[in-house]
Amino acid sequence: MFGLNRHVRKLLEEQGGAGPRDGLSADDMSLVEVLPLGMLLKEAIDADDVAGRASGRARSQLRLDAAILWREATRRSGEVRALSRAASSAEDALEHYGERSAGWARARCEQGFAAMLGAELFGDGGLMAAAEAAFRDALTGPRRCLALPHAEIGLLTLRGRRALATGDAQAARIAAARFAQPIATLKEMSARIRTARMLSVDGHIMRAELLCDWGARLEDAPLLRAAARDTHTAASGLTPDFEPLTIARIGFARARAQIALGDVEANAEPVLGGVDLIYVILAELSLEHSPLDCARGEYIAGCGLKALGDISGDTRYFERALTAFDRAAAVIALREGLVLRAEIGSRRAVCLARIAEISGDVNALNSAEKALRQELANPWTVRNPHSWARLQLFLARLLLARLEITRRDRGERAGARAALSSAVDTLSEDGLRALGRSARQTLERVSVAMSEPAGKPEPPPLAS
Repeated sequence: MFGLNRHVRKLLEEQGGAGPRDGLSADDMSLVEVLPLGMLLKEAIDADDVAGRASGRARSQLRLDAAILWREATRRSGEVRALSRAASSAEDALEHYGERSAGWARARCEQGFAAMLGAELFGDGGLMAAAEAAFRDALTGPRRCLALPHAEIGLLTLRGRRALATGDAQAARIAAARFAQPIATLKEMSARIRTARMLSVDGHIMRAELLCDWGARLEDAPLLRAAARDTHTAASGLTPDFEPLTIARIGFARARAQIALGDVEANAEPVLGGVDLIYVILAELSLEHSPLDCARGEYIAGCGLKALGDISGDTRYFERALTAFDRAAAVIALREGLVLRAEIGSRRAVCLARIAEISGDVNALNSAEKALRQELANPWTVRNPHSWARLQLFLARLLLARLEITRRDRGERAGARAALSSAVDTLSEDGLRALGRSARQTLERVSVAMSEPAGKPEPPPLAS
């Protein structure tokens, strides 16, 4: 898939290291995609250097090119400095374009996507507000401007994510349907603007990921199937030689949907298919090309292996999941502030808890409790009610499992009740009614057991 790199290297050597406007540019992202990260960073630096020597409209276009290249570098590396350079390049482009011109709208839209990427990678809520403001401004650009449908897709993505907490399946379908028009507009534009084709593919990927998030949150199989279908549409017409990273990202989205579908239906087959797909992609993807994509792939594989453990009750799947999470964590060990690091830690703690719960090893239960409490204190977890509530549920399960094994209550019931109470409140507010009902039922059993005299049977552990 990445064999074209040697041809790109030869091309650049023949050009004597010329900047993007002499060969590579943000308007030819299919060529940018095959560059390893190191070469991409060089292209972004060269774009900045060339822009610094230019003036007028040429400077604006070069700065916009640099912003897009720096954003892609951020997406692959997780480097805050690259994101900062993307934002500053877009800002500079904005200042040199005429206000409300097509170029101005594209630069403002680029600011929005840079801010949205920063929010995704680093969990900064303020960047989400900045992205929304940028997209709204971009929509005031001239008609038939490329930025308009692109900004609309960004705005729809933000609104869809915001509605996740309270929306139902019908709201998800309405949100997804609204992507159709801007995606169709970009496809129509691709006949005269080659950049538009890949932007329409990005729209499909964003919609598929949004449907997957909704489907997993609501445990809705039709939404997850719709997400998987969207990835097939997105991949149509792409070639591994020229769009390897886009194809990999589409594969990740499809694997996530398959894994979530199998988890919801307690069916191992789609989960196995999703995990196998991830490892096919990772066999082609290299750390040299995109370390953050490699880490994300290992994380998704770990989630799939964890789901297989939940379905089968086999601790070997949880152990394999731990290995996948550890590989992912090793890739981004030096990247401070990444949300992915917290997500890996959270899932890893849950796997430890499940292994301890199934094995009945008290020492393993104690270690898992420590890991869970560490993740519950993680600032990222505290800011994410859904993840925090799920960890509280697993903590309650673990405490009840230890009580069942030891038959001695050393505060386990009280700890489980406190964890369950917190989880019930959060899950009810967050719209996760099914999970909230399960937690509430267990909380009632624990509360009844605490009010009974000694010698009564212990409450059962929290159901899976």
